[in-house]
Amino acid sequence: MIFFKKQSDTHFYLYEKMAKFSRNRNFYKSCNFLDTIDGRFEILLVHVILLVRKLNSEDKDELAQLVVDLMFSTIDLSFREEGVGDLSIPKKMKKVGKVFYGRIASLDNILKMEDENQRKDETVNYFIRNAFLSDENYRTDAEKLSNYVNNFDKLLRNLEVEDILKIDEEDLVID
Repeated sequence: MIFFKKQSDTHFYLYEKMAKFSRNRNFYKSCNFLDTIDGRFEILLVHVILLVRKLNSEDKDELAQLVVDLMFSTIDLSFREEGVGDLSIPKKMKKVGKVFYGRIASLDNILKMEDENQRKDETVNYFIRNAFLSDENYRTDAEKLSNYVNNFDKLLRNLEVEDILKIDEEDLVID
């Protein structure tokens, strides 16, 4: 399956930008995050979830859904390229869907918290649980990811869609 982009296909460009951000080597270097399929998937989900939250908050539900659909299409394609059989694809995609919708509900609830310290603590716990397999030895790395997520969420909320497409990955700081 080949995706052909048109100038008007904003969802392609938004998804492409989120995928590019998720491949930023700094996540894997500075956060001891495993540069594996699962690790990349986790970081991709975070970026797509934050984008979808932003779009939905601006009543751009259709655009958000197009981004999500494209993400699922690319994941399906990745499974096929890995040689996963046609009979196994639906099971794997169902699992991906459960993970995505579970993560989006969890992260959305956390980011809605008014108390900034509580939001940060819960985001750290989110990463320990989901990205570091509940290993408390990664708390410092989870704190870095928490800071990044909260800063990226604020950045997205203050930008128009067109401006999101202009963000340079070098401007994203993971401390």
